[in-house]
Amino acid sequence: MSTRPDRAAGPARLEIDDLVVSFGGVRAVDHVTLHAEPGSIVGLIGPNGSGKTTVLDAVSGLVAPTSGAVRVDGAEVGDYLPEERISIGMVRSFQDCQLFPELSVEDTLLLCEDARRSVGVVSSTLQMPWARRSERDKRRAVDQVVTSFGLGRFREHRTSELSTGTRRVVDLASIVLSGPRLLLLDEPTAGIAQREAEAFIPLLRRLHEVADTTIILVEHDVPLVFELCSEVVVMETGQVVSSGSPDEVGRDPRALAAYLGASDEALLVSGPTRARAESGGNDNGG
Repeated sequence: MSTRPDRAAGPARLEIDDLVVSFGGVRAVDHVTLHAEPGSIVGLIGPNGSGKTTVLDAVSGLVAPTSGAVRVDGAEVGDYLPEERISIGMVRSFQDCQLFPELSVEDTLLLCEDARRSVGVVSSTLQMPWARRSERDKRRAVDQVVTSFGLGRFREHRTSELSTGTRRVVDLASIVLSGPRLLLLDEPTAGIAQREAEAFIPLLRRLHEVADTTIILVEHDVPLVFELCSEVVVMETGQVVSSGSPDEVGRDPRALAAYLGASDEALLVSGPTRARAESGGNDNGG
């Protein structure tokens, strides 16, 4: 039985080097290298089928890389099972967040805390001091995320009664309760209304601040990525075609040709590109 290192504190460093993921004869990820410093937010963008989600699957252990390395804080995690990656603080979200429809928001979040702070049935039944203390700690943690994410008025609502956007917020709150050191976020704004999507920029900033984590963000909302991320990586057909700061990527002809050039209207909705366009500094190459 292998011995795993103890869980460290604080945001993690992620290093992906020369990663290849193949399915049969199809190379979904083709020699991708990506590094995320502790506490950074790195955005992955690109057309459908470019390999973004497969990169997250490989990092989280849902698919086995054909070759290459994935390291967290310098330790190779290639042979870690997905649950072992959770134990070192790696948390993965999915596009279709699955919440218990019959539970209230509060009960859903308490259930997340129960999973993290397991207390024996006998101790709970007999109301032993440590069980009561654990229960108080759980409720305090839930109160904090409810306040941080503005969920107070939905506290007693069943999750089935919530809008898609609000369910996503509950999902983000549950992620914070898991204490992630490395958070892999897959399309957090997928399927929600534009008005709700716009509110996710401050929400994701709040998540980053409260969770004190490193985030790898896969997202189609280009302005959101450019506004939030310290580094942007553009993928096409499994390869990285551009990476750098949002300003650098927004001016890179390779990024424009691969993805951003097809998204001029979206880029002008908000974010740095809009500011450049309005100031007359738009580098429109046609």
